[in-house]
Amino acid sequence: MKQKVFADTNVMVDLLAHRVPFYEAAMRLFSLADRGECTIVVSALSFSTTAYLLERKLNYEDLSLVLRQFASIVEIASVDERTVRKSLSATSGFRDIEDAMQHYAALQTGCDAIVTRNVKDFTQADIPVYTPDEFLAKEV
Repeated sequence: MKQKVFADTNVMVDLLAHRVPFYEAAMRLFSLADRGECTIVVSALSFSTTAYLLERKLNYEDLSLVLRQFASIVEIASVDERTVRKSLSATSGFRDIEDAMQHYAALQTGCDAIVTRNVKDFTQADIPVYTPDEFLAKEV
């Protein structure tokens, strides 16, 4: 069965901003989705954060094109009221609200794992968490 993984914002930004030295692993990860070998989910929150970070480097038209192309290879998870309320709950166990929102978005979309460069931020996760390199090594 094809694996469904949630990519954290930092991995999306690594790819779209060509951040060295992280770009290569991000490109390999998202290439799996492009080839249909796995499903990668990214939250709507990640799109807005990435747009905010990249709008300093790209004009609106170019940024919009890049994000549309990226959206064509991923599934986009909603960040709805339920996601927000769970993230703000005292029982979430997370120390960062944005990480909690990403975690609950991953769970709500049925993801098997989370891929992030900040594994330490997801110690409370209910599903496995990998760096891009760890996930890619596991998939080979």
